[in-house]
Amino acid sequence: MDAGVRRVMGLISEMNVRYVVPVYQRPYSWGEEQCLQLWDDILACGRSREQTHFTGSIVTMQDGTASPQGVAALAVIDGQQRITTIALLLVALARYADAHGKERLPFSRQEILMSGYLTNPFRSGDDHYKLTLSKGDRATFRAVIDQLEDPSRPAPEGPSRILDNLALFERRLDALANVATVWEGLRRLEVVSVTMAQGRDNAQLIFESMNSTGKDLSAADLIRNFVLMKYPLDRQAQAYQTYWKPLEDVLAPLADEDAFDDFIRCFFQMAYAPERLGDADLYQVFKRYVSANAYDANDRMGFLCLRLKDFAGYYVDAVRGGLSAADATDPVARRTSFHLAGIARLGGSAARPLVLELFRSCRRRECTRVQLADMLGVLESYLLRRAVCDCEGSAQEHFLRHLVAKLAAVRSAGEKYFESYVALFLVEEGTPRRFPADDEFRRALLTRDCFGFAQAPFLLARLNARLAAGAAGAAQDDAAEDAAIACAAAGVPGSSVDASALPEGWGVEHVMPVGALADPAWAQALGPDARLAFERGVNALGNLAPSAYPYDLQDGTLAQKQGRLARDADGRSVDAPLCRDVIAAQAWGPTQIEARGRALADVALGVWPLPHMDAATLEAFRPSRRAAQVKTVTWQDLVDSGVVQMDDVLVSVSPMYPGRATVTSTGRIMLATGETFDDPTAAYERFLGAVGAHETGLNGWTHWRLGEGGPLLDQLR
Repeated sequence: MDAGVRRVMGLISEMNVRYVVPVYQRPYSWGEEQCLQLWDDILACGRSREQTHFTGSIVTMQDGTASPQGVAALAVIDGQQRITTIALLLVALARYADAHGKERLPFSRQEILMSGYLTNPFRSGDDHYKLTLSKGDRATFRAVIDQLEDPSRPAPEGPSRILDNLALFERRLDALANVATVWEGLRRLEVVSVTMAQGRDNAQLIFESMNSTGKDLSAADLIRNFVLMKYPLDRQAQAYQTYWKPLEDVLAPLADEDAFDDFIRCFFQMAYAPERLGDADLYQVFKRYVSANAYDANDRMGFLCLRLKDFAGYYVDAVRGGLSAADATDPVARRTSFHLAGIARLGGSAARPLVLELFRSCRRRECTRVQLADMLGVLESYLLRRAVCDCEGSAQEHFLRHLVAKLAAVRSAGEKYFESYVALFLVEEGTPRRFPADDEFRRALLTRDCFGFAQAPFLLARLNARLAAGAAGAAQDDAAEDAAIACAAAGVPGSSVDASALPEGWGVEHVMPVGALADPAWAQALGPDARLAFERGVNALGNLAPSAYPYDLQDGTLAQKQGRLARDADGRSVDAPLCRDVIAAQAWGPTQIEARGRALADVALGVWPLPHMDAATLEAFRPSRRAAQVKTVTWQDLVDSGVVQMDDVLVSVSPMYPGRATVTSTGRIMLATGETFDDPTAAYERFLGAVGAHETGLNGWTHWRLGEGGPLLDQLR
């Protein structure tokens, strides 16, 4: 490693050198604030002729090779924002000199172009450009340089930080009395230049130490750098296109720059449940995971990216609330998407690790697609009932994290996944983590302020869809649920397509208006104790209806209200099932509100049922019983008991991917690659990767046999 203080202009103008921003670096991201800070520093330096100004560090990596034209490419590990911004200021100065030819300036457009600041003037192709940016910035920046060299070439267009900052510097130069000050300040800017040699210096450790505060780079930036830095410079672009970009493409539909960080948090919250992970821990947790699973050995980083890509797809479905490219004619897919939409609205990010776990269990064939849809339905019911009953949020978050860990234990123990999942919800009765029973749920629906309830639009939309199906049905009525989903998909009046929200522009309307006490007709309808009846009924479930006019005629008559509920925003007739009884009512007061509330509560019990399990089965899942009766049989237990012994052979059951592993003298599973594992699933996943298959997350207990034709490991325990 070579390090020292250098003048920026001397550093970037070295001949036969070009700077390349690797593909793993984030795009150019400096905004006006950062550019103006550098501008002010340059002016201060230029006006004080006796001082220099230190402006940070530039860290590069070289591999000791050069192009056929003799130009060495240096990968910019740190400092690309600074180098790029200085290059844009040089372009602005060159343009200024060209436009003000009569002024006496200490620089010229030709000098800037021929002195190696922006180009290697006598080289062609990539070697011609002194700075090569990454991703979408590259073409824009090169177009800027090309147009500076040949003004007849078209100027780059479109939204770009590069063009915005270039225009900013041009405006600042035009407003400056003495532009020579900028040139003088640039010439005295200093940096610490650190040049490393590939294979000799650890660029990742240096990179981390220079960004250890976590303020500059997100977890996504750090992880991307970590993954791609594992490859030599000449393979990084290929590794990015093959492994990393497909992962980014999966998350791209979310159009959220923080999506990767949240996805990684959810993934590791699932992988390390019940450990609670903070955003600041994500990068260190990622490195821990890589080391523990040997992804940093034998060129396995690509397999990790493919594994993350699978889970990123599950994450996108969880966030968007529906299966991507699902078959609309498949009732199981429709039910899965239906419940994902509800969970996305009710559970937010806290429920996503559990959703990832459920998708993983289905992929491992520990549950069927139908059971996956049912489990998501149980989760939606749990979240909605607790929201209606105002149950403690921290207890819910605690339960969801620990549920993921308990399901991992169920998998290790080889127990029935679906039954265990349902039981783990039900055994929490009487605790802050409980699944509210029917009595508690009904009571809350009839007594709470439903208008002020954050999920009121969701509640009404789902009730509306169920009523549209013509089923106020019993709990766990699959036919009623399927009919409601089909109606929602067809576009039920008064609910969105997935029935998880009201249509755009619709809202929740009071039937008896908020100004009822001031209206003689409404006050008479409220009865002798009008104020008490008003307070009990105005925000009750029975007094609410979906409407395209939620803010119009809030204090209208019953007839006016009914007219509004029967039409959409364009005045066309609309038949929202949830509004039918209101529209047909001859009068509206406490009696009607209470009766409608009870009827809707009955519907809600069917829409969000409490799962059932026979008492004997449930009893076996109670914590005290589990501690006494259930013991997870691990691989080490099989070794300690002598069921498997040294030199035993494990055989893959897959006819497509035949292979073997052996048991070592220390009881570990050794693959043909020489790698050893103490878990059958980890060993099988690595075996698949070693034979060129995608690491699918299959359960090793059900995919290894003990010897040719022998029992599955799962049968041995």
